[in-house]
Amino acid sequence: MGMIEVGRVVTVYGRSLIRFAAFEDKIHLLLKPGAYVKVECGGSWAYAMIVSFNLLDELYRRGRIVEELEGYAELRPARNELIAMLVGLEDGGTIRRGVPELPKPGQKVYAAETWDLAKVTAQGDLEVGRLSCDPSVHYTLSLNMLCSRHFAVLAMTGAGKSNAVAVILASILEKYPYSRVIVVDTHNEYVPLASRYPSVRVASPAGRTARLVEARYGVKPLPLEVPLWTLGLEEVAGLLRLDPSKATKQLMYLRNAMQEARRARYPLASADDPIYLEVGELRQLLERQAKTSRYTDRSLDDLLLKIDMLIDNADLRYVTRPVESKRIYEEVEGEEPRKSVEAYTRIYGRLLEPGLTVVALGGLPSDAQASTAATILKSVWRLITASVLAGNPLPTLVIVEEAHNYAPQGRWSPARDILERIAKEGRKFGIGLGVVSQRPRELSQTLLAQCGTLIALRTANPRDQEYILSSMEDVVGEMVEGLSGLATGEALISGSAALIPAVIRFYDFQSRYGVTLGGKDLDWSAEWSRPPKPIDLAPYLVGEEREEVEAGEEGEAGVEKSRLLEEFF
Repeated sequence: MGMIEVGRVVTVYGRSLIRFAAFEDKIHLLLKPGAYVKVECGGSWAYAMIVSFNLLDELYRRGRIVEELEGYAELRPARNELIAMLVGLEDGGTIRRGVPELPKPGQKVYAAETWDLAKVTAQGDLEVGRLSCDPSVHYTLSLNMLCSRHFAVLAMTGAGKSNAVAVILASILEKYPYSRVIVVDTHNEYVPLASRYPSVRVASPAGRTARLVEARYGVKPLPLEVPLWTLGLEEVAGLLRLDPSKATKQLMYLRNAMQEARRARYPLASADDPIYLEVGELRQLLERQAKTSRYTDRSLDDLLLKIDMLIDNADLRYVTRPVESKRIYEEVEGEEPRKSVEAYTRIYGRLLEPGLTVVALGGLPSDAQASTAATILKSVWRLITASVLAGNPLPTLVIVEEAHNYAPQGRWSPARDILERIAKEGRKFGIGLGVVSQRPRELSQTLLAQCGTLIALRTANPRDQEYILSSMEDVVGEMVEGLSGLATGEALISGSAALIPAVIRFYDFQSRYGVTLGGKDLDWSAEWSRPPKPIDLAPYLVGEEREEVEAGEEGEAGVEKSRLLEEFF
């Protein structure tokens, strides 16, 4: 079948946009989302994706403007003007970014053939969906570009962002058996992947949070411990809900106490160094500051109260009373700082084993989620950078769900600095980053600007659209304005990992892989049509009993936790 001529170039805007008039009898070929055309440029074919439409009829017929122009008689019935973004030049079966020579007004425009598109879109590593304009064409992403240049998945609620991320994860797991991926799962949406893939490990704080995960998904999570001594000053401040812009005196007291506790074991330690300490020691040092102060300081009393509340919080015992991590520290022989560093490496280094680790934090308070995520991300950063310096790189992809909670724009969070650092410097150490958010305007602009690939599903809020446009390269206004018209599961993909910018429909994860993701909406009609089931809510309303923790230190529970931790890592 020969090439199909669909119109003529009318105007060229800058270096990337062309406006062309389309024939009335060929317009139906161009109206699907993300349709492509091609035009000859310097002896090669330049491809362009249609991003905007201006279809008029009566006004055009009455104006009879084009009828007077020689060579445009075939455009007489209607005025159909389309804007397309030049995406690259054909070069040996691939699309090379940039067009060295622009098309000229009057040139013929042709519809891109299916075999042309299929040849280009199949050259990536991860198959994630099909072109919306031509469902027979599979669409793939470049793994190297996706991980090394980072990516952002942005969408409004219910548009399919979790499905898109799950499809990407499944594609990675099935093709790369020694991949390393860590997902900070804010709402436990990716826990069900463990039921399909043996290499998926789910880690969740022991106690009520773990029981919620097991009850809802039937997956028994492995115990996650984030010992207080591995947290830096900002992470501890986050747990205590201390705002650095307001609680400056409390931060000073906390810093002094943390530094003194660490220096009791290693004299050169700073407040942020991972040198062993216990929460009780921290409280004693704060009490000593209160007793030695010449004046009554209410801010110090308030800090002591917050420390007591932290100690009493049953949901945070994975931070304040970590049984297995304490055992690991006690088993390590040697002097400080090697003893603490070795324990730290054993606790967090196992996260870097091949496979997918889902850190399920759903059910925790937002401040605990932020501090936990920050500590895990800092540990991953420290260990991977050290491995690179030692000549043994460990390329790892970190995906953060609800990233606007961890790296908000214009607001402090204990995880923001480390996320922005990974975004800016992770490439040279082999740390890839994927940020997922339903509120792009609340996400750190620094973080978003470092994402080389945009995966944008339906986004209707004009402020979100403007924020995406101002934060990301390789995106034009016409593309962003069309995001509100995408169907559920459809996405605009542009940037480094995209072999060609496209509007695609992601595969449906449930139908393709036979697994239902968490976080799905309830079926209200079904739930309201049957009587409620009797259920014991006590295990999910209270934290783990103190006796259970204490028994685990020396009894069978301790042995079981040790076994589970070994399985986990």
